[in-house]
Amino acid sequence: MEARKFARAVECMDAALTSRPDNPEWLRRRGDILRISARFTEAQRDYERLIDLSPEDAGAWLELGHCFLALGRFDDAERAFLRSLDITPRSLQAMVSLGAAYRGAGSYEPAIRWLEKAVSVNPSEVRAHCLLGTALLAAGQADKARVSLEQAFRINPYDRTTLAYLYVALCQTGDSEAATALVSPEHLVRSFQYSESAASPGSGESLNARLAEHVRTHPSLEFERSGNTTRGGGHTGNLLEDSPGPVAELFEWIDKRIRQYFAELPKSASHPFLAWAPERWDIDAWAVVIQPGGYQESHIHPDGWLSGVYYVTVPEEVSSQGDDKQGYLELGTPPEPFCDRGEFPAQCIQPQPGKLNVFPSFVWHRTFPYQSSGDRICIAFDVRPRI
Repeated sequence: MEARKFARAVECMDAALTSRPDNPEWLRRRGDILRISARFTEAQRDYERLIDLSPEDAGAWLELGHCFLALGRFDDAERAFLRSLDITPRSLQAMVSLGAAYRGAGSYEPAIRWLEKAVSVNPSEVRAHCLLGTALLAAGQADKARVSLEQAFRINPYDRTTLAYLYVALCQTGDSEAATALVSPEHLVRSFQYSESAASPGSGESLNARLAEHVRTHPSLEFERSGNTTRGGGHTGNLLEDSPGPVAELFEWIDKRIRQYFAELPKSASHPFLAWAPERWDIDAWAVVIQPGGYQESHIHPDGWLSGVYYVTVPEEVSSQGDDKQGYLELGTPPEPFCDRGEFPAQCIQPQPGKLNVFPSFVWHRTFPYQSSGDRICIAFDVRPRI
């Protein structure tokens, strides 16, 4: 639904700009819509046109930098953020974004310097504390990183990115008890198994067979899509938009499991996930098709509250093998730059057709490559509380 709204908004702005192509308000509005829609290269062109029209437009420089940052063009992002700061030297957003650009480029010393400056400008800015913590972690300064991340946690204990990196800092400073308590695998990670007896009467083929065909022929399926952590595989867009087909049937069952999950969670006022459970939510769902040799790098879902993965097809060698963990889902191990320091209490889950795994969105997760024939198709989703 949101994707259609954004596409329609872009069409409206295109029509308006046909008659007035240099209208700065409309250029900025279209650029913002394109950027929010992750159409960064197109948005880049609008911000560059704004800068051509008004070279001192600090906001255009800032948003241009955000486009470069999303595209992994860190040198260009640095240039844009520095230009924005030349115009508005105390821009907190530009300082934080510049720090993010330096961190992304692996330049940790200037990243730390700019993020410390941002924290001094606004000590209550969660993102500045969190990014400073991640830069310090990457620079090998785990004790200082923990201080920054704990401060971010005190400001907002529900920020998923903060929780993910605080877990890393706890592990790297040797506080395995606190790290394990944060991810609480015995409470927070659950598995459910779908039975075809739950399928809609008269549906003919099995639900998984219909799901596999729906995913393989989905018009949004794109392999090696930029900007995600899948290697050797493809992603679809939101499967619950437009014509969901058998995905709607699957999520009738998944919605019941989500409600069961939240109802059975223990309550703990001191735990950022167990202290509260949403009563209403929206769901984003997409398919991931992994080919032999493919895998997913460790990541989190910062926009979700609860995340899940349902396995549609799994190569027989993966679902029936022993202990070599090919194709397994692993929870608890952060990305490679943070793995060489500290012990991480990881949990491995063997995929099976019809198996649903759910876990908090701040928990790091990845998959291992497999070498057997056949694709592994899963449907992943995020539960976003409706406030």
